[in-house]
Order: sequence, then C-alpha cells, then structure tokens
Amino acid sequence: MLEEVYTNENYVESLQREVKHHKCTQCPYEATSKSMLNRHANNVHLGIKNHKCTLCDYQTDRKYYLINHMNSKHLGIQKYKCHQCDYQASHKSYLMNHINNIHLGMKYHKCSQCDYQTTQKSALKVHLDTIHLGIKKHRCSECDYQTSEKRTLKAHIDSVHLCIKNHKCNQCDYRAYEKNSVRKHINSVHLGIKDHKCSQCDFQTTRKSILEGHVNGVHLGIKNYECKHCDYATYHKNNLARHVNSVHLKLRFT
Repeated sequence: MLEEVYTNENYVESLQREVKHHKCTQCPYEATSKSMLNRHANNVHLGIKNHKCTLCDYQTDRKYYLINHMNSKHLGIQKYKCHQCDYQASHKSYLMNHINNIHLGMKYHKCSQCDYQTTQKSALKVHLDTIHLGIKKHRCSECDYQTSEKRTLKAHIDSVHLCIKNHKCNQCDYRAYEKNSVRKHINSVHLGIKDHKCSQCDFQTTRKSILEGHVNGVHLGIKNYECKHCDYATYHKNNLARHVNSVHLKLRFT
C-alpha cells in the first residue's frame, strides 16, 4: 500500500514537472524549466548565439546544431538516407521530418489563422512571423528582398546576386542553388509531376507555395500589390513588376 502511494506521488510529481510554469514576457512561449526559458530568450529575443562556424557565418545557440551544420554543409556527411527517394540527412531527426512531411503527410503543427500545416514548430513560427505578422528583419542590401530568416537571406544573395548555382539538371541546362529546386524542376518539366492540385479548379503545380498563391489570388481575390499607374492589382509582387515593365515601361524580354 505504501509502495502504491509512493508510486502515485512520483507520478503526480512527474506531471508537475511537465507543467510549463515559466512564461516568456515578450511572446507566448512557455517552458518547463528556467534554463529553457533563458535559452529561448537569449536565442530568439537577444540573438545570442555562442556557437559559430569557422568556415562560414552560420551561428547557433546549441553546439549540437553546429555539429550537424559542420557535418552536413562542410564535411558532406549525410549518413541517414531515405528509402523512398534520394534525400539524405546529417541527422536522424531531419530524416524523420522529411519522411513525415513528404511521404506520410504528417503535419502536427497547424496555423491558427490559415490552413498552413508543418511537421516542425520552428517552420510554423517562421510562417506566422512572415505571413501574418509581417516580421522580416533580414533585408538584402542589393534589392528590396526581405525575409524572417538569416539563412533564407543568404540563399537569396547567393542565388540571385552572386549567381551561385552548383546543382545541375542531368537532362537539360537548368541549374539551381539548392538541390531540392533541381528535383522539383525534374518532376515538373521532365516528368510532368504536379502533386499540388487546386480543389476549386484544374490548376496543378509542383510547389505548395505556388498553389497557395493561386488560391489566394484567383479564388479568394487577395491582391496586395497595386500598380501606381493604373488599377492593376495582383497577389504576387513579381507579377506587378512584370506588369509595370511590360505595360508602362514598354520593356520586352526575350
């Protein structure tokens, strides 16, 4: 009987430890320990990242992430391979996220303001900051591009302004900054695979972001970008630039 009481007390104590008593004063984040809260504050709000890569400008608040970065980016160590496609990862958790997201369609983290879903909590935060809160603190010095993530800005600069495109299609001259872009190109152009289909018309595409833009622009009538010279409006910023160049500046591109 005493043993049963002791066990129940342990169970209650373990549940109490899981309660998130520590709340961030700057955002809705909650933690089960003060150390986790401090790490969150240092990383997210203060931008303190003590672990820095010696080969590039990558920084992180955890040594664990730095090791994964070194193994994946600089040493090319990707020992975890997907058995359903050619995806490889430097860490098992990355592979599991890939399998859950791409092959199983398991997306536990859902946006409370739209139908966006993802397998990663960090990706949901990026979505909320970028789409709904408009937080894009990383800005390109060469153009008006803005993003919520430093690594996304680096990818933009490398691909757009420095024209770094190390990954090449084996069937044509197409090149891209990211290997994933080449895979999507092959699926779309050479294999004709368009996984993302509109539920309201026969529109199909290889990318979820393009489908979301189609639904928002065509079916929901969301057009955030307006022409200053006429009443033209569009959901995509690129479409507005194309319109201005073609209609008002009379530029013709071959």
